[in-house]
Amino acid sequence: MSLQYGRVDLTILLSLELWVRILGSLCIWFGNKFTLDYILQSRIDSNKVSQLLPLEMILASVAVTSTIYFVFYTILLYLNDWDFEWARFLQGLFMTAVLSLLIVIFYAGIHIWQAWWNDGEFLFRKKDGNQPKSEWKDLITIENPRGSIKIDLNDVRYFISEFKVVFLVDASGKKRVTQYSLTELEKGLDDRFFRLNRRMLVTRQSVSHTKKLPNHRLLVTIGPPNAHYREPVSRYKSTRFKQWLRTSDT
Repeated sequence: MSLQYGRVDLTILLSLELWVRILGSLCIWFGNKFTLDYILQSRIDSNKVSQLLPLEMILASVAVTSTIYFVFYTILLYLNDWDFEWARFLQGLFMTAVLSLLIVIFYAGIHIWQAWWNDGEFLFRKKDGNQPKSEWKDLITIENPRGSIKIDLNDVRYFISEFKVVFLVDASGKKRVTQYSLTELEKGLDDRFFRLNRRMLVTRQSVSHTKKLPNHRLLVTIGPPNAHYREPVSRYKSTRFKQWLRTSDT
């Protein structure tokens, strides 16, 4: 018997086939999210993010989505007493592959944007061996209206960008305006410094505390207790940051 309310046929809403399709769609989404999250995080943790990562994600997504499609297609065959037809099966499999591609494009696009926005760099960056050599070894020159001064890098604790101006903060807490951007400093300084995010470049001496946040992120406390900053480190940099922090100065 058909149940109707207004123009809505409630038998459609009560159909077992509809709920199976909804459940299948949810399984495809969450199955892909779990798989892609696992692949991305494992590559970040092992520092093996490369240009082949999107292809790896596509293949994994197609495999997961196709497996879920096959399971739920079998269930729908049983519920509707369908005869198996290769044409219908392959058509659905093709649409599943297209859906997998769209999921990967959407997922990768979001994470590449987050990597750039949070870290000031793209996720698929060049390997460390291809980075330019350090421009400053022991001293850095700061220009000011009275001339220029040279500052020992061992006395620098961190650089911070505020209102599009980058300041140098030394061991005494004194701030000096610099003529550099954080990107220029990151390329020119050696591994005594680490780029936390879009606004801070720090030394190990400046890090006073770290705290784990959800989704593999960190909250890092920079500076003394009376004048400190709490800065987030994204999942894309958290592993490298912890490795850098454990490394002794040479």
